[in-house]
Amino acid sequence: MPIPTKPSRLAPTRLLAALIASGALFASQAHAMNGAQLGGYGIKNAGMGGASIALPLDASAAVNNPAGMAFVPQSFAINVLVFNGQSTANTPAIPGTPIPAQTFNDNTTVSAPEGGANWVISPTMTAGISLSASGAGVDFGKTLIPGMPAANVQASQKVAEIIPSISWKVQPNLALGMSVNFATQQLNSQGLVALTPLGPAEIPGYGTQTANGIGARLGVQWQASPELSVGATYKFKTNMSQLGDYSKTILKYSDGKIDLPSEYGLGLAWKASPTVTVAADYLRIEYGGIKVNQDPDGQGWKDQQVLRLGASWDLNPSWTLRGGVSTNTRQIESDRAAQNITSPAVSNLALTAGATFKLDKTSDLSFSLEGNPSTTLDGTGSSAGYSITGNRVTVVRFGYQRSF
Repeated sequence: MPIPTKPSRLAPTRLLAALIASGALFASQAHAMNGAQLGGYGIKNAGMGGASIALPLDASAAVNNPAGMAFVPQSFAINVLVFNGQSTANTPAIPGTPIPAQTFNDNTTVSAPEGGANWVISPTMTAGISLSASGAGVDFGKTLIPGMPAANVQASQKVAEIIPSISWKVQPNLALGMSVNFATQQLNSQGLVALTPLGPAEIPGYGTQTANGIGARLGVQWQASPELSVGATYKFKTNMSQLGDYSKTILKYSDGKIDLPSEYGLGLAWKASPTVTVAADYLRIEYGGIKVNQDPDGQGWKDQQVLRLGASWDLNPSWTLRGGVSTNTRQIESDRAAQNITSPAVSNLALTAGATFKLDKTSDLSFSLEGNPSTTLDGTGSSAGYSITGNRVTVVRFGYQRSF
């Protein structure tokens, strides 16, 4: 919450660090499934609960495991996702201040592209490029303190990654992959307020500021048998540049940066019958390794473990149906509810469905749907009286794939 529960601790430098946890930090995915990430990437894998590390299904595969591109034909995929998130935050009155108990509501809808292309250079090598993009925001539509001459609370962060990759089949059934992640990030915030010895003060906003960074991912995929595939991947932390003048205020503790976390995962895919495929992933996202999450007064996101399960069924030569489920260990602890009021990423269950229709031998149309049931995080300890409730997420994707 931009107004912390213990005003006496708010010397200017500590105040700025605590505010990182408010709307400015991960507002772009404030309602996302896995902390600041969507439940799945790639339209077909997203319909299977996001399970993807051992199951490359199109040219988006490098987002999940660059080695998977070795098993993707020469092709391209173009997808559009539409994201809607809704949440309600309840805050208590703070004694000795003009801050009453309040309820804040947010309803955000955004769209973003994703997809990729893959080229078969030789029977053992491919080169590709994949795109991962997300963007949303928090807009409470009112000020944090009634009657205070401050801007309405708004915050948005947008992250896009362009991911060129190369894969190499060491053996016909064993591939290694590497990708470079070129990340661009935009941050915009206004209306954040903090308590100072002189009373409430609005934190300056600096409009939209941009940062860039470069990271990398490694992967391996092994076709253990015609029915069983195993994959593993590791993504290095992406060190981002400074977000302009926000380094003077809300991002001072982290030197003006919001780095993208490292992560690693293991996946299995099993062709249970000629028409049915089952897949599962384990993924660990290391949010705790980002400096912005290490502030003792900040949002304090912890490392998050994710389990994704999915299945597909070839109904007939034209139609494939998909379904899945994803769950995680929540990265926000209950005693940090106050610091995460405007970063309500508390979803820990997603249900998914999808379908593909083959237009001909080289092209198809796909659809996927992800829904996160409503959930609630009630604050404890110093966050007692705060709650993040009614958090609901829907992600719809439409896409076209063609081999060439």
